[in-house]
Amino acid sequence: MELSEQLRNVVERVLLLPVRVRHRRGARPKHKARIAALATTTATLQKARNVKAENVCAVYNVALYLLLLDQDLAYLTDDLVCAIGDRRRRFVAKHEALLVYEAAEDLPQLLGKRFREAVTALGVPDQLASALDDVSSDLNAFWRQHRDFLGSIRKAVAAHREHDALSYQELLDKIEPLAVMQRAAELSALLQRLIGALTQVALLTASPAAILRDMLSSSSRRGARSGMGEAG
Repeated sequence: MELSEQLRNVVERVLLLPVRVRHRRGARPKHKARIAALATTTATLQKARNVKAENVCAVYNVALYLLLLDQDLAYLTDDLVCAIGDRRRRFVAKHEALLVYEAAEDLPQLLGKRFREAVTALGVPDQLASALDDVSSDLNAFWRQHRDFLGSIRKAVAAHREHDALSYQELLDKIEPLAVMQRAAELSALLQRLIGALTQVALLTASPAAILRDMLSSSSRRGARSGMGEAG
């Protein structure tokens, strides 16, 4: 590493220290809340899966996915804020852009027909179902708006895997960490809306009585499907 780069990194550590301290302080309570939510959601999903409550499983599977995604985004954003030097920031930004790209591509499918059927079957109020539809629509808009930007960074990884060193270097040098972080923050805000709506759904579906009702209705549906299969 050249002396000039070393000097820039030292100056950066000093100048940006207050920003990084504030970020860590603000991220700490969110991290604790996320860990608690992950534990509760995992336990409920496992309980519902054990008794084959299919609709509760469908909803909680999405909830757990969102919480894990939110955690990964938070970790990468923390690393990006604390990264020293352009090389390190581009390295972290590359991985965050990949995560945002894949999540934005997968979420519309995750919130698709099976999820909507489960929400309806569980008797979720229309207002709450509408809130889920609204954020799902906004996620689709996010994907359409940022697909090309995120996809260009994804090409850098493809160039790396294809052993095209010059293309990889050229694409890597074009990555703008701040632009990546802005899009990650936008996706995170959408995730928070979705997690908030699903938390309300959870309050309606996580009780032993609700899981029992879904277990019985799921058993009836499996029996009906089995009967149709035998008839065919």
